[in-house]
Amino acid sequence: MVQQQTQAIGHYEIQVNRVTFREAFPQRTGRQIKEDAIGAGVKIQLSYVLDEERPEGNIRIGDEQVVQIHSGLKFVAHPGGSDS
Repeated sequence: MVQQQTQAIGHYEIQVNRVTFREAFPQRTGRQIKEDAIGAGVKIQLSYVLDEERPEGNIRIGDEQVVQIHSGLKFVAHPGGSDS
């Protein structure tokens, strides 16, 4: 029997606020995604809230919440507030 090895190292193309950039890690927290987006030139702040865009509606991603990264993920970062 052949044993299958999986190595999830590579580059994943994701978006934050419509800016596409490459993410090299298979798992990131919400805070790390915001840090990486800022490093890629996305004009957001770490204090912003992060939502993952999904067909059924946006899902809030907490700063400590771990996200499984794959190409095509889309996020929106915004100041938040009572109407977010």
